[in-house]
Amino acid sequence: MRLPIASFFGILVVLLAYPAVAGPGDKEANQGINAAKGGFCKRAIPLLESAEEQRHRPSSAVPLADCYAKQGELRKAAEIYHTVANEKKEPGYSARDVVAITSAKKKAAALDARIPTLVVAPAEPYEGLEVEVNGEVISDPSTPHRFDPGVPLVVVARAEGYEESSQKVVLKEKQRRELKLRLKPKPGAKPPAEKKPVETKPVEKKPVEKKPPAEKKPVETKPPVQKKPVEKKPVEKKPVEKKPPAEKKPVEKKPPSGPDKAAEAKPRPDDKPLVEPTKPEPLAPVQHNVWLGAGFQGFLIPKLAFSLFGEGGRNVLVPGGDVALTAKIGRLDLVFSIAYARFLMKDTPFKPNGHPDTDYEIIASDLQAVQASASFLWNIPLDRGELFSFRIGAGIGAGWTFLGELYRTQAYPGDAVPGDPSTFVPGDPYRYVKCRGPNNPAGSFRYCNQLDYDADHYNGYVEPSWFTRPRGRPQGLKPVVYPWLVLPEVGLTFKPWKRVAFDLRAGASVTGLLGGLDLRFAL
Repeated sequence: MRLPIASFFGILVVLLAYPAVAGPGDKEANQGINAAKGGFCKRAIPLLESAEEQRHRPSSAVPLADCYAKQGELRKAAEIYHTVANEKKEPGYSARDVVAITSAKKKAAALDARIPTLVVAPAEPYEGLEVEVNGEVISDPSTPHRFDPGVPLVVVARAEGYEESSQKVVLKEKQRRELKLRLKPKPGAKPPAEKKPVETKPVEKKPVEKKPPAEKKPVETKPPVQKKPVEKKPVEKKPVEKKPPAEKKPVEKKPPSGPDKAAEAKPRPDDKPLVEPTKPEPLAPVQHNVWLGAGFQGFLIPKLAFSLFGEGGRNVLVPGGDVALTAKIGRLDLVFSIAYARFLMKDTPFKPNGHPDTDYEIIASDLQAVQASASFLWNIPLDRGELFSFRIGAGIGAGWTFLGELYRTQAYPGDAVPGDPSTFVPGDPYRYVKCRGPNNPAGSFRYCNQLDYDADHYNGYVEPSWFTRPRGRPQGLKPVVYPWLVLPEVGLTFKPWKRVAFDLRAGASVTGLLGGLDLRFAL
C-alpha cells in the first residue's frame, strides 16, 4: 500500500476523543484510574471499589485488579481478571471497556503462572482425614490449591486414631510445593485393620458332551422315463425352373465432340477429391496494450502502527484518488500513476516511546500530498474468455506534501483540579486538554512548562519540516518528501467489454493497508 514510513505516519493520524457519559460511580472510577496509573494504589483501591459497587465497568475493574496484584493479593486480582476476560461487549460499554476485556485475558494468564500452589500428600491412607489451612477446611488436599505468596499458612491435619498435626508454611511466587503428611497414632489406639483381599475361586466349566451325528438315510432315486422318439416325415422339394438370363444390348458410345469434351472433364458426384479443402483459422483477439484509467484509493493506518513510535493514536482513514496509465507486455502490467491524499487530523494525544507522561502533546494536521508510483502486476486469467483475472505484484514510489501544516500543543490531564498540583497525575491521554501557557492552569507546571525541547509548543505551534533544524532544538517532524513501498499488491480485474475494465485492488506494508477501485479504457 502506498503509505509514508517511519515518523510520518506516526504523526498523521485522525483521532476522535470517545464520548464520556456521566453515570453512577464515574467520578470515583476516573479518579481511581488516574491514581492507579500514577502508582498510588492505596488511594486508588477505595475509589475503584466504591465505583464497582455502584456500577461495574471493565475499565475500572482491571485497574483495581492491577493494584491488588501490586500489593500481593494475587488470588483476588486473578479472580477479577478471569471475570472480566469472560465478559462480552454489552450496550453502553466504551472503547476503554473493550480494551480492558482484551487486556484482562493476557493479564489473567500471566498472573496464574505467578500464584503458588500447595499439595498435602498423605504418606499413607488415613481414615476420616481432614485438612485445614488458616482455619478453612480444604477439600481433596492431594490436589493443588492456590494461595497468596508471602502469607504464613498454618496447615492442621486430623484423622481418627491419630494425633493432630500442625505445620507453618510460607510460599513464594511461582512455587509448586508438596507437603508430605505423616500422623502419629494416639497412645493405646489400635491401628486400623488391614483389609485382606477376598479370594475368588475360578468357576469350573463342565465339558459339553457331543452327540454323534445322526445317520442319513439314502434317498431313493427313480430311473428317468424314456420318451419315444417322434417320427418325422421327409418333405418333398419341387425343383425350381431357372430362366435363361436376358441378353443385354450393347450401348453405343459416341465419341465426344466440341463442347462435350468439357463435360467429360467434369468430375462425377461420386468421385472424391484427392485433397480436402482446409477451413480458415479463426483470427486471434486483438490485444490492447495501452490503457488509461482513474479511480478512488484510500489508506488505512491502524492504531497498532503507533506502538512502534510512541503512545496514543487510533485507526486513520486517508481518502484520495489517482490517475493511472497501464502498459501491457504479455501477462505483465506496468502501471504508472499519480495519486492525491489528504491527511486531515483532528486534535489527538501523542508522545514518543520512552518519554514521561508529562511529554504528551495534542497534535493536529491539515496536510495534503501528491504521490507518484510504479507498479508491476502479473495477470492470471480465471476463465477462458478472460472475463475475470487475478493480479499480483508490488509497487514503489515517493510522495510530496505540497500544502498544509502540522500543529503541536503541550497537554495536561483533563481531570485535574486547577490550583491543586496533587491532582495533576497521569490518566487517560484521550481526556488530556491543551495547555494555555506555562503553568496555565495553575498547578500544571510539570505538564505545561518551558524546560524541555517543546517549551514554546502553545497556541497552535507550527512544526517545521524535517529538512529544517532550528538552533538548539531537534530536527523538525513535518514531512516534505517521503518514500513508500507496496508488497504485495493484489487485485481482481473484471472486463465486461474489450475496451473497458474495472480493477479492484488492495495492498499491504508495515505501515498499513491500501484499497482502491479504478475504471480504465483501452487507447
